[in-house]
Amino acid sequence: MLVVGGLSTAWFMGVQRRRDESAAGIEALSGISWRSFIGMVLQALRVRGYTPVVDLESASGDQDYVLEHDGGRWLLACKHGASFVLGRNAVQALAADVNLQGAAGGLLVTQGRIDNEARGLAAQRRIELHDGRTLWPELREFLPAGQLQEIQGRAAQQARQRTLLSWLLALVAGIGTFLLVPQPGPASATPAPATQAAPAAAAPAEDVVIAPPPRIPVERQRNDLASAVTTLPDVDRALWATQSTLQVYVTRPDDDATVDAICALVLRQPDLTSSRIQLTPPPGSDLATRFLQCRSF
Repeated sequence: MLVVGGLSTAWFMGVQRRRDESAAGIEALSGISWRSFIGMVLQALRVRGYTPVVDLESASGDQDYVLEHDGGRWLLACKHGASFVLGRNAVQALAADVNLQGAAGGLLVTQGRIDNEARGLAAQRRIELHDGRTLWPELREFLPAGQLQEIQGRAAQQARQRTLLSWLLALVAGIGTFLLVPQPGPASATPAPATQAAPAAAAPAEDVVIAPPPRIPVERQRNDLASAVTTLPDVDRALWATQSTLQVYVTRPDDDATVDAICALVLRQPDLTSSRIQLTPPPGSDLATRFLQCRSF
């Protein structure tokens, strides 16, 4: 009962609660106007060091934005609406504009979903992708405070209800297990025989080849790493800014204990040990963003 209830509590209050909040947040982002949405996206990109080159008031529809970052120009394309499922055509169109304008790369943003085929192509075309799952952590702080609190409150209430139900089910399972397991009877008074036949010699074991465990896909390793880092103290959230850069929002980017804890989680993922870690201070902080690698080759 304790094992089932404890695991259920950890799941519903941790993983599932974040998923419910993200789903409600994506729905809220889809309900705002296109101009409000692109304004929030540009605010989030400013925090990451991107500067818009065009005037927000002159844009309309799905027009691309030109941004400056680290001395290069980037194109931003936003598809407003949670019903979008962007594929390779959207990536190819943005990549063509990037090449035509001689930009350093592009950013494709939507509250909807981006399929796996598009992700594979984007990695080859200098296109950074953000769908609802990764976009919500970037934009949540720019929602009105009351709306964000309402979303978080609903997610917390659902988590509490599910946790209570899981404990009730765990209690029923525990009682059922107790009733079904046979109770030990009294010890037998029959004496053991004086002599016993010697056991037969065991046959020599043949050489057994144990197959290695299956390799975990890299995308799953990235998701597991970002989720694990988010649970650390002094870490607000973690997300993949690029295929090789994990952006970690921390309250104290100069804290060596936090860095050691992050690296310990990174080194557990066999395909991500050389990933670059970007330690981003909270908005308004005078601390500088740090970049590091837990292991270099």
